[in-house]
Amino acid sequence: MLKMLLVYGHLLATCIALGRVLQADHKLWSWRKELLDQARLEYLDETQKIVSLALLALWASGLLLVLQGYLYEGEAYLLNQKLWAKVTVVALLSLNGALLHRVGFPLLQKAPFVALRSAGRTRLALLGALSMSGWLFAAFLGVARAWNHVLPYLHVMGAFAAFSLLACCVALAVAGRAGSVGAQKSSVPG
Repeated sequence: MLKMLLVYGHLLATCIALGRVLQADHKLWSWRKELLDQARLEYLDETQKIVSLALLALWASGLLLVLQGYLYEGEAYLLNQKLWAKVTVVALLSLNGALLHRVGFPLLQKAPFVALRSAGRTRLALLGALSMSGWLFAAFLGVARAWNHVLPYLHVMGAFAAFSLLACCVALAVAGRAGSVGAQKSSVPG
């Protein structure tokens, strides 16, 4: 029963975080031509708090699940390479989230996304792509039971790298197009 409750809590935290991240990404894209006003900054701050709490719940429930798995299965549980890949992805997500809020979002307080210099748009696009691909892949690993004790760590991380690379390529293409549209609009008088 305890394991089931821990898994359920872990699932709820994942759903809350992923749902809020998807919603925030959609809103940020719809605001790409506008400077972030106070209401939008408060929304991003609230999102950061919710996702941070959900991430904290994920770490706590995940560590408890690992402890419980170790207590019931011993060292064999810790030999699951997919488990360590998931820990790596969530650690990268945690780091990327901090960078997004400390490095990425402050850029949007200076200028709308489409008006940012290419380096700023690139930075935001890459951080956003890594966030989205990380959250989606971490959620996938949560249900990829068939990979338990089957795939080596490097294969799982290779799949994550390929997925993240694809997300980054798409994000860079979209950011480049958004920048050229922004440059065209800003060059039009009045």
